[in-house]
Amino acid sequence: MVKGGTPTPSSDTTASRNQRDLKKKLLERDGWYSRVGYVMDLDAPAHITPLPGAAASVLERAHIIPFSASKNQTLRRTLSIFAGQDMEVLLTGANINDPSNALLLTSDTHRYYFGTYRFGLECRDKRYFIRRLVEDRILNEHVLAHVDGEEILFGQVSHEIAKPKPLLCNVHLAVGLVLRNSGAAEMISKILQDEESFNDGNVDGDYWYQVSASYLDRELIALQGFDTLAMDDNTEADTDGNLSTIYT
Repeated sequence: MVKGGTPTPSSDTTASRNQRDLKKKLLERDGWYSRVGYVMDLDAPAHITPLPGAAASVLERAHIIPFSASKNQTLRRTLSIFAGQDMEVLLTGANINDPSNALLLTSDTHRYYFGTYRFGLECRDKRYFIRRLVEDRILNEHVLAHVDGEEILFGQVSHEIAKPKPLLCNVHLAVGLVLRNSGAAEMISKILQDEESFNDGNVDGDYWYQVSASYLDRELIALQGFDTLAMDDNTEADTDGNLSTIYT
């Protein structure tokens, strides 16, 4: 800031502050169990009765679209192409940490399975269905607790807190489908990882086609010549949209 000037507002401060409250909101929405795997949070109050045979672990909030998207203008622009609509507002400021962009998962399910696109959520008619994207032998027991295509229920405890946004779920799933089926898509595997975790629209009709694997595949092939798509998690955009490299 130039001496005597006015500070430039930063969405990062808002995003970081709201992120601290995100798990609390997800617990209020879905209860003390993860919707995937039915794992009970270890911090659950004593009066919460464990489900028969249910595992217990520390649950964490898992972003559907990576938190790094809030700081990476190129990533937001690329995802907007995938979605067929502008996603800038959805992925910046407090919105990146809105409950509509998150669900509760165990750490390993988040990092090694959801965060690496080994499974996803398909949303049709405001209903959510788990979709396995790799062979069963690669998945953990929490994902395998569900039959492929099984409905996953959110908001059973509170209807006041937003459920996962269908558009975000379907974009995440479409990216995963292409990552698993198209060699051209491997170039974006790093920039679509959740920076925070790894580095210490109801969609139907024509819109579903726009975020389908075939549409995403064509867009990735068209974009593969752009150097900007080779960015990894060490690259982000500053407040002016200029790219810079972070060394940790």
